[in-house]
Amino acid sequence: MSLQNSTNHVPVVRTTPKLAVGGAILDKDGHEILITEEMVQTACQECDKNWVKPEKQD
Repeated sequence: MSLQNSTNHVPVVRTTPKLAVGGAILDKDGHEILITEEMVQTACQECDKNWVKPEKQD
C-alpha cells in the first residue's frame, strides 16, 4: 500500500503552531521570515488538495 492510498488520516495538533521549525525564507523586500509549523502544515494541505493521481500504466 502506498502512502497516497492510505485512508487512515490522523489529525496532528501542534500546541505551538507559530514556533519556528528551523528555516527561513526571504520576502520580496529581503526580510527574513522564519518558517513555522503552521506554514509547513498549510503547504502540505495545499499539496494534498492539488494531488493528481497518475493514470494507470498497462
